Amino acid sequence: MRLSEVVQILARRLDVRPGRVSAIASRLQHAGLLPITEGSRRYPPEIEIGHAATLLLAVIGDRGLGCVPDTAEAVGDYRSQDGGRLADALLAVLRGQAQPGDLIVKDGGASATFNGHHIVFGNPAEDGPARFVTGPTLAAIAAELAGAAPAHADAVAAIARIRNC
Repeated sequence: MRLSEVVQILARRLDVRPGRVSAIASRLQHAGLLPITEGSRRYPPEIEIGHAATLLLAVIGDRGLGCVPDTAEAVGDYRSQDGGRLADALLAVLRGQAQPGDLIVKDGGASATFNGHHIVFGNPAEDGPARFVTGPTLAAIAAELAGAAPAHADAVAAIARIRNC
């Protein structure tokens, strides 16, 4: 999938301006965390699902453009009590290998429900700013990254909402 398509998916699903997601992606590209267009090719590069997960982590953990690469790596490296990384858990969700649940990212850590289990990654702050992504939203993002049309991804999100009731 092209980077520009992933930017549009994340912007729409996370309700973030596309320009902001694009600026975050650009910072990740210049840090070597996302591929850059090579040579005279003018179209956006193809990215893998792992790159999409990195971009998603950077958007969720956004603390300013000056620290995008560090933020993406820090948020992705939040660890659960058994040593699992948030980046790996989120990648499993995006690949369809784990059932998505709600995700709350705060300074120092995250709280998530994946595969029906509550998992704390890192040491989330008691209060302060937080970014919340619902399980249905993650399900819709995963569906679109797998090639589903937005309307079909909406149906996946609706089914996820029914399951979670």
